[in-house]
Amino acid sequence: MSTKYEQYAIIDSQIEILEAQKAGLRDEIIKEMVEKGEKKATTEVGSFTVVPLKTWTYSAETSMFEEDTKKAIKELSEEIKAKKAAEEESGDATYVEKPSLRFTPIKL
Repeated sequence: MSTKYEQYAIIDSQIEILEAQKAGLRDEIIKEMVEKGEKKATTEVGSFTVVPLKTWTYSAETSMFEEDTKKAIKELSEEIKAKKAAEEESGDATYVEKPSLRFTPIKL
């Protein structure tokens, strides 16, 4: 019988593998449905619907505005981070600790 630790490690590994398999199947299903001209497939496990996903391209002006805004947000975030660090260091900030789990798998 495996321990909780072993079970956790196995599940963690399986999730990564399953997500990759799921992504591959998603691509295959979409390709198959598009080739058949199907928008919806109903199966014994549920229905699958191909829906349009829009990818927008914006003008240079809007793209530049977005870049400038992201830069300003990053700068403000860095200021906030610095203020928080100063408060943590000075003792003005408070914290609560609770147990957390970090899992590092062995390298095979």
